[in-house]
Amino acid sequence: MHHWRGWPVPSPQHRPLKWVLSGLAASCLLLLISQYGTTIGRDAGVALLIMMLGLKLVEIQSRRDVFISCYLGYFLIITNFFYTQSIPVMLLMFVVVTVMTVSLIGLHSPSQFRIIPRFRLAGSMLLQALPVMLLLFVLFPRVAGPLWGLPQDAHTATTGMDDKMTLGKISELIQSDAIAFRVKFEQTPPPASQLYWRGPVLWETDGTTWTELDQDKQMQTKPDITYQGQHYSYTITMEPHDHRWLFALDMPQGKPKAISSFITEDGQLRSYKKIQKRTQYKLVSQTDFIFNADSEPFVQSALDLPAGQHLRTVELAKTWHQQATDEHAYIQRVLRFFREQDFYYTLTPPLIQGDPIDGFLFGSRRGFCEHYAASFTVLMRAAGIPARIVTGYLGGKINPVDNLLVVRQRDAHAWTEVWLKNEGWIRIDPTAAVSEARIERGIFELLPPERQSPRLISRSDLLVDVWQQLRNNWDALNSTWDLWVLAYGPETQKEFLSLLGMENPDWRKMTIWLVLTLTVVSALIATLLLLQRQHTDPVVRSYQRFCDKLARVGLERQAHEGPLDFCRRAQAQLPQQRAAIQHITDLYIALRYQNTPHHSAIFHSQVRQFHPEKALS
Repeated sequence: MHHWRGWPVPSPQHRPLKWVLSGLAASCLLLLISQYGTTIGRDAGVALLIMMLGLKLVEIQSRRDVFISCYLGYFLIITNFFYTQSIPVMLLMFVVVTVMTVSLIGLHSPSQFRIIPRFRLAGSMLLQALPVMLLLFVLFPRVAGPLWGLPQDAHTATTGMDDKMTLGKISELIQSDAIAFRVKFEQTPPPASQLYWRGPVLWETDGTTWTELDQDKQMQTKPDITYQGQHYSYTITMEPHDHRWLFALDMPQGKPKAISSFITEDGQLRSYKKIQKRTQYKLVSQTDFIFNADSEPFVQSALDLPAGQHLRTVELAKTWHQQATDEHAYIQRVLRFFREQDFYYTLTPPLIQGDPIDGFLFGSRRGFCEHYAASFTVLMRAAGIPARIVTGYLGGKINPVDNLLVVRQRDAHAWTEVWLKNEGWIRIDPTAAVSEARIERGIFELLPPERQSPRLISRSDLLVDVWQQLRNNWDALNSTWDLWVLAYGPETQKEFLSLLGMENPDWRKMTIWLVLTLTVVSALIATLLLLQRQHTDPVVRSYQRFCDKLARVGLERQAHEGPLDFCRRAQAQLPQQRAAIQHITDLYIALRYQNTPHHSAIFHSQVRQFHPEKALS
């Protein structure tokens, strides 16, 4: 309103407004502290910057204030990438950067350019900066750790698998299409029914929630695993989840080289640091293995049940165990119970009142994978068979565009492992007894049509196919963006530079290449700018044509001659063209140095009509 209507802004001449602005700033700061409890951190810091920029705009008094506001705007653009680094946000921020640059151009020369030429100039400047940006991105040496890190609140919104399980918790992830990780197999991947991606292993329960064993205890022992069957080599690109586990195809043969990690006694692959950025690692797994067949050091933890809970389930387990001939027969009896009774696999399980296990087995009988895994584990422990719950993901969907297996949060799954003497830990997925389709075809096929595609097109097979193709291409583009831009770290940089011909890339070679290429690019840009400056101005081009016409009759303009000196010399040698030479020179000086654009058409016309050779014939 100050710009449009001339309203006053806070200034020494308007002290009441100055007081109002000071009070507004103090109020905003108090509200910010009451909201976040601090001014430090991602959310509080960005909010503080927005507040400062807004208040700065209100008190603009000089060109310096406007410049400061523009520069604060550039910093504000950067803060968007603290939250997301997706392609749409990047494109949007490029537009905002262009607008900010247009503003700076307008501040430097408010009367010289209209709005459209300002945008052209801003776009040209950004395009000229693009080669330098690409060179810095590709060649600037990457370090193994970040030069600076985001504060802790930058990871509070991270969703995904948890280190504990409460009935209904995993089923909440079914609502999320967010990507958990991508997998690139070096050979044909295993069947969908073997795509168990191992994550947290849960041992202890209070009757409602299942949790992991103490990691310090597990690090004192190592698992005894004998691998069998086919090897599967693959690369996982995992999204940040703010925990330490690394998902792997059950069971990994060893640790990845790219990450400092270890394998726990219960078969978890874990990093020593939290995964707070996109992480890529290579593994080899075998889906057929024997796990701790001779002994299990934590067997008692796999038998514990909370006292006074699951009473009906414990009684049922004891009855069945007495009737069974051995442990295998008992396990099959429990699976047959799930298969033959009225149990249903549902993506929206009902809330269970009272004892969650008894309520599920003898009441609702409608549940997601964690309901079946938890109840099966309790039935095993009640019969004296050690059992634990393994959480992770099951399946995934191959993108036909780039042949990457994409595992989403909706693929989250829980299953059970039972320990039998001389056989070790054996995976048993009770969900398969109720919904074989979940295991064989994956969760996507079980989603309602409106979850597989937008509701408006879900009834048209043709539109659904088109939608799926578009989504596959978009996912492939995002995958390339994630792998080659967002995950461009030391290993990827060395791999890429090796492909370009650099032998054994290190920071010294990268620095030399960077300096040389920047020098060459800078020289090319400078040359192009000089040529552009010489030939882009239509007035200069027309005057150059005028000089070329005179040169053809023996009057070549010298480098030291200005327009007036050249005019007088030409008039002396071509007196018949004296008036035309003077008129063209006057128009050129007016257009070039006095900024009188209304003479432009006359000037160009006079140059076209000027023919000095006729005066000599």
